[in-house]
Amino acid sequence: MNNWKVWTAFMLVFLLGAACGVLGSGIFVEQRIVKFKNLKGTGLGGGKQFLHKIETQVKPDEESMREIRRIVAVNRQQIRGVRGKAAEEILQIFTTTEQEITTLLTPEQQVRFAKIMKRIRKRFERIKLLRSLQK
Repeated sequence: MNNWKVWTAFMLVFLLGAACGVLGSGIFVEQRIVKFKNLKGTGLGGGKQFLHKIETQVKPDEESMREIRRIVAVNRQQIRGVRGKAAEEILQIFTTTEQEITTLLTPEQQVRFAKIMKRIRKRFERIKLLRSLQK
């Protein structure tokens, strides 16, 4: 007779634990998604987060805020242009470094080094592609 009470209590505790886990996971995932969405455009030059801080902490009037948004947008474009130029210069320096290191290596070391450099170049091209898509 007491057996059914134990099983009912066990099942109730199990179901409440599962419900808490699902609810907690849902809230955690939702917060992570919101945080990830807010990361876009937070790099050097401002973005959503920068404008949000100005709006909530400085509290300019509507007209000033429109002008601030325009200024941030213009400067963001300038920074992206400089970043592109810097990326090309970095690639040139990177290529020179690769050539200098290759001269110091044995042929089998050069093969291993070439594999490493191929992976690095792929990563660099992927970053370059992502940045070009942001423009």
